[in-house]
Amino acid sequence: MITLSAIPALVSALRELGDRPAVVVGDRAISGLGLLVGVAPQGGLPQALAERIAALAVRPSAETAPVERRLRHWAGILGPPPIRHTVLYPATELGIELALATLLAGGTVICDDPEQPPDELPARLEQSGTTHLSLPSDLLWRLSRLPSLQERDLTALRRVLHIGPEPSQDDVYAAMDALGAVIAHVRQPQTAAEVADATLRAVMGIAADDAWKQAIGVTADHARLFVERLDNAALTTMLRTLQQAGVLDDPARGHTLAEILEAVRVSAEHRPLVERWLHALVRHQLITRRGGRFQGCPPVDGVAAGEAWDRAATAWTGQLGPAAVIDHLRRCADRLPGMLSGGQHTTPRPPGETLRAVDTLARRTVTGRYLGSALGTAVRHIAASPQSPRPLRVLELGAGTGATTEAITDTLAACGAGAGVDYLCTDRSALLLGLARARLRRHPWLRFGLLDPYHGPSTSAAGPFDVVVSTGVLSGAPDAEATARRLAGLAPGGWLLAVEPTREHLELLLSRVFLAPMPAGDGRPASSQRWLDALTAAGLGAVLTLPGEAHPLTPLGHQLFATRLP
Repeated sequence: MITLSAIPALVSALRELGDRPAVVVGDRAISGLGLLVGVAPQGGLPQALAERIAALAVRPSAETAPVERRLRHWAGILGPPPIRHTVLYPATELGIELALATLLAGGTVICDDPEQPPDELPARLEQSGTTHLSLPSDLLWRLSRLPSLQERDLTALRRVLHIGPEPSQDDVYAAMDALGAVIAHVRQPQTAAEVADATLRAVMGIAADDAWKQAIGVTADHARLFVERLDNAALTTMLRTLQQAGVLDDPARGHTLAEILEAVRVSAEHRPLVERWLHALVRHQLITRRGGRFQGCPPVDGVAAGEAWDRAATAWTGQLGPAAVIDHLRRCADRLPGMLSGGQHTTPRPPGETLRAVDTLARRTVTGRYLGSALGTAVRHIAASPQSPRPLRVLELGAGTGATTEAITDTLAACGAGAGVDYLCTDRSALLLGLARARLRRHPWLRFGLLDPYHGPSTSAAGPFDVVVSTGVLSGAPDAEATARRLAGLAPGGWLLAVEPTREHLELLLSRVFLAPMPAGDGRPASSQRWLDALTAAGLGAVLTLPGEAHPLTPLGHQLFATRLP
């Protein structure tokens, strides 16, 4: 059952008008009920009004509330009835909103031609009984200087809205004297780029406001302490694992890469990973490299490694995430020697425990909750915008087990917007995509597909899209700039919402052994500036990040990068 409160206010206003004129075009009048059923001449402002009303009429009031707030603002400027509003403005967003505000206030919109000669206007305004007039500023100045204006009875005219740059006082006073009406200025509409930038900042501001509560109780000092301790535990584990094979345990003895790989009996698929271990150990000055040889350090015993994990667990458990995350990393550390050699591979499927840990990181940690909330809110507001197409086409890349997908689609479903969204969830892994499909079967409007964002077939046949959501796509790319350009090409004029690591997550160099081989990337460390540079080099505009640089969660090392695409 649809209650009265569920009916958009604009629809109610048109029903109240009934058979009375809502829009007048020349000699033709269209009633309020006529507009509701789509009656309108082809082209121009009347057709744009009918299309916008049709779109608003089928959407829940929760979605139309932001639109109606703006319309009520304009209606307040127009003032009380009676309103016969001549709109001499094209079918731009501003022209449409001024006309809709008139209808919301119970008035009549008179659509006239802004290109007509100014000397024809006084007679038309008199004949129509215009009480309100909206027109470009330069047309108002020409109208107010017409000698023939004094021959017309425009006493019904109460208010004039002129759209353009900031006027001079002389022009305003001349118009007031000539028309005998209140003159109000409306700023020149923004360019498309300015509108896109303002929309980006508004949506991401709302997303940040909704997500802030996920970080209550966390300080930046706490986050930095945990990262320091976790890095130390991960590096200690890497070094101890290699030393257990009889290498890098004597500062006086060096080893080539080939000697280390042979001693540790590293399988071919894990050799790139162990190379990254060695580079990390050198960067953090636990070992050194001289020429082509790696010089070790005194042996690390099991007690020291255990204490390092204990310190990390103490800083983590509670506010940052569940104990299961650190427990999983410790178990991975204990099993590394056998896994590196391939000796413990009994099935090509990743262990269920590792998948559960990946899922927990995305859903139950403070960063996962924050980013999920921000993404859900952002996509919800994009979908609710009257400027967004119907259906809104969303492509998600790197969906994994579907944690991000769930955060977004549950938010859309909760506000009744899911049915108006065509959402394609993709990943490179058939296994992970199967888990996402099983988790999200409650949303029948979701589609799923295998897609490699770097080497897979182009999605141009299925696109373009309005929103691209990606997780870890830039950080896993052989060429981040080329990948950013590819992402931009998927949603021309749309949105890119990309979640990326912004620090080197050494713990992933341990747990990745239990999943598919880590993407090679280009070997450069992850950082916020690196992704900003890649997006800028790809020709994208302003890029906003959540959490921001001063946010307490930022040291944990994941951010959402949001931008509008050219």
